[in-house]
Amino acid sequence: MSITVRIRQDLIDKILVDLRRPHAFAHERVGFMYCKQTALAVGPLLLAYAYEPIRDDQYLEDDSVGARFDSSSIRQAMQFALQHEVAVFHVHLHDHVGRPGFSRTDSREMQALMPCFVNVQPNRVHGALVLSANSAVAQVWSTDTSHGVMVQKITFVGAAITFITDTYDKRTV
Repeated sequence: MSITVRIRQDLIDKILVDLRRPHAFAHERVGFMYCKQTALAVGPLLLAYAYEPIRDDQYLEDDSVGARFDSSSIRQAMQFALQHEVAVFHVHLHDHVGRPGFSRTDSREMQALMPCFVNVQPNRVHGALVLSANSAVAQVWSTDTSHGVMVQKITFVGAAITFITDTYDKRTV
């Protein structure tokens, strides 16, 4: 199965502005991106159309991780997925140039979080997206997978179109 995620450049810009905002005690910001899903012959196509940041009051103080948030933020995202029949992506930023990666903490926490979304909206794939200053990486979970599967292609669509593949063949046209 080949998975493609397309995100409008203006939405990426909005997400990056939000994720770069300082917080009183959290070391990084987190939000949820929502995607419409359609089927292609090769696999799902996810079209990102909305982003919701986690509110300041939903973060929990915990110096062992970059950001910890309360269950109300997860319930809100689950409710949105249920109500709008969409895929949900947990989004955060590793603010450097080049291809980001999932830390051990990212992988462990996403493995625990993603089944919540799969259970509430089993006909969609849900995932985790890590952005950098100029790139991205994502994994998805579905009823067919017990662990995250890497997204093969992420496309930022704007005046220029940027393709980011799983082999990091980044091209802008």
